[in-house]
Amino acid sequence: MTIKQQIYEYLEKETRFRERRNKDRGIVNLLVMKYPVLREISKDILVEVVRDYNSMDRYWRMVLDKERPDWRGSDYGTKDIVEQTKELELGYESGYKGNQKKLKTL
Repeated sequence: MTIKQQIYEYLEKETRFRERRNKDRGIVNLLVMKYPVLREISKDILVEVVRDYNSMDRYWRMVLDKERPDWRGSDYGTKDIVEQTKELELGYESGYKGNQKKLKTL
């Protein structure tokens, strides 16, 4: 099961997870289900870890995208290539997502 499917099913089953204020705790619940060893750590601490991770990730993106693009790693510009390769692997034509966006605007 993909992460998207897990999120979808948990949102369907657990209505409290639909509230923004419960997002981090819901993510912790999913992580504990996936990694049972996390049961040894209190959920409150895990929620704080998830919040810190989200904040650190946002700042990481902000610094590399806006403040210091010269610090980007050598793999930074490969997203389009990776996406197109996966699209072709899945049987879509290259640029499928872009074509869909254009169609919506017509």
